[in-house]
Amino acid sequence: NNELAAQSLEIHPVLEIGMIVGLLLILLVGWIISAQRRLTPMDENIKNAMGQIGVQLFSRYEAAIALLELLQPYGEELWKTARWLQEKRRTVTAETEPADAAEQGVLLSEAQRILLEAVERCPAAQENKNCRNYLDALDSYGKMLQTSTLIYNDTVSKFNQSIRPFPMNVAARLLHFQKKAYLEMR
Repeated sequence: NNELAAQSLEIHPVLEIGMIVGLLLILLVGWIISAQRRLTPMDENIKNAMGQIGVQLFSRYEAAIALLELLQPYGEELWKTARWLQEKRRTVTAETEPADAAEQGVLLSEAQRILLEAVERCPAAQENKNCRNYLDALDSYGKMLQTSTLIYNDTVSKFNQSIRPFPMNVAARLLHFQKKAYLEMR
């Protein structure tokens, strides 16, 4: 009886290896799921930060267009600027590449420079309260854009630092998480 009980408790070597491999697979899958749960919110934070940049760029664009319309009576070259701005404008969303968002920021900075020069050349525009309000709005949105850019770059930095060390870099590659580019506003 004891011999029969001992034989029934013995695990066949193939079954033992199968159990070990199964446990290792379960641990590997658990680790990958854990990595995904850590990286996905970070990736979403990057998208949210880029979306916020898009909001700031949109608001700055709208203020520039409103100011251009207000300044219409003061010069024909401003309509050329308005058409140029409308032709070059692209919507920035959560999925936009940083270089494209930076290009839109440069475009709006150039438009703001042109608008400031136009206002400086025209005393009547300088006295217009709405003109001053739009210039202040452009400046305010520019500052908010700088803050949003800092937040975006900080979020990207944390993400990139998270996927760099081993073994997280292996999990990131398996899950198709790639290093993100920084946003360089000029």
